[in-house]
Amino acid sequence: MKKTILLLPLLINISSYAHAIPLEVLHWWTAPGEHEAQQILKNALLAQDIAWQNFAIIGEGGESAIRVLQMRALSGNPPDAAQIKGPDIGEWAKVGMLEEIGKVVDTRPWKAIMSQIARDTVTFDGHYMAVPINVHRVNWLWLNKKIFTELNLSIPTTWDDFFITADKIRDAGYLPLAHGGTVWQDALLFESMAISLLGADKYKKAFVMHDEKILNSAEMIAVFKKFKRLNSYTSQDLIGKDWFNAAHLIATDKAAMQFMGDWAKGMWTASGKVAMVDYMCVEVPETRNIFSYNIDSFVLFQKYNYQARNNVQSVFVDTLLSKKFQAEFNISKGSIPIRNDIDMSQFDACSQKSYADFNSYQLVPSFTQNLATTSHLQNIIAQILSNYFNDPQADATNTVKRLSLAIRAVK
Repeated sequence: MKKTILLLPLLINISSYAHAIPLEVLHWWTAPGEHEAQQILKNALLAQDIAWQNFAIIGEGGESAIRVLQMRALSGNPPDAAQIKGPDIGEWAKVGMLEEIGKVVDTRPWKAIMSQIARDTVTFDGHYMAVPINVHRVNWLWLNKKIFTELNLSIPTTWDDFFITADKIRDAGYLPLAHGGTVWQDALLFESMAISLLGADKYKKAFVMHDEKILNSAEMIAVFKKFKRLNSYTSQDLIGKDWFNAAHLIATDKAAMQFMGDWAKGMWTASGKVAMVDYMCVEVPETRNIFSYNIDSFVLFQKYNYQARNNVQSVFVDTLLSKKFQAEFNISKGSIPIRNDIDMSQFDACSQKSYADFNSYQLVPSFTQNLATTSHLQNIIAQILSNYFNDPQADATNTVKRLSLAIRAVK
């Protein structure tokens, strides 16, 4: 009898999959916390007879996934949906492979439930070409509360404060800065500092509009020099490791600080950590009133031979934007809802602050998360930044010139 009861949910699940219409989705949600968020979407679709077929690509902040997607698309066999965002949406739309979302669902209500910035992010040539599902804040500095309390440290609000605090942490035997040594994470460190030292307007001129005057300025050289200082507070043991490996050191009280988007919070939530109890969320030093954003979104590929295509696509879109899913998914993912009519009292203190700041701070798109440039240009910029960060002999002035020339060449 016990065996029968235990097997019943499994049998129901198998039965559901047997009759469900498959939906193949490419994404790079492969870290702890992201698995849990993905399962919420998977379950929501299965309840409507759609079977999520996982096409997950690990590594490089999504760069690997994009390469695989390009190969699939060129062979004439793209997945049904893919996690594409920012200017890359337009690049895919130009070649005529994407389904216009307005032909799948009624998008007229979007204006009332989404911010202008969210809608603009998924618009190409006057049409919605992707479905936005959340907003991540990128310019967060995460602090291990136990270490800060033990060492009686104040929250660093300036870069001078940060370096003084980092020295005290290192002297006490802890790792000051948990940082995974990959190219995109090095670039994210730089971005955090560039937004701070340049300010929102000059940051956007440099990394959104690619203004050569700002790119080659003395201010930019100063950013590079200060950026290099961060390297001495990281650990060689994390070279080549991903962000969640670094975040694990925060969770286990081995490291005190980490610069990372709030997807890190999804991992800590999954492991039972509590915001403002086990860890603290503060703005990157000297970025008050600035919100660096990353908006996740999905595109739909045209699949002319796809059974019940329109119904599956419409259910997928409606599910992504439903109030229930928006709340459950974003609580798990660490992000905030794309909808502006979700009750935020059910979210933790960090998400509530993020939501308030998104609606009141100056918004800047994160170039490291492909919200400011195409992934091709972003990869080139990130590689130059990472090479400089990890080369003790690299010169800031020469690197700034190299960066400006590379951007000009690609544009």
